[in-house]
Amino acid sequence: MPSATPLKPITGLFKKRVARDLAIGLGGGYVVAQVYWHYFDKHIKRTEQYYAKHGRASDN
Repeated sequence: MPSATPLKPITGLFKKRVARDLAIGLGGGYVVAQVYWHYFDKHIKRTEQYYAKHGRASDN
């Protein structure tokens, strides 16, 4: 029967993976938030200004 060899420690791998996942998640979230703020939020403001200018309430 062959002798059992110890498994290599996975703690270093786990730390690297957690750090990578956090960096990708936070970086991706920041990019998506900037795209939203730059394009979608400005579109909403322009739409609200249009309806305010023309005397129609945007919310019912």
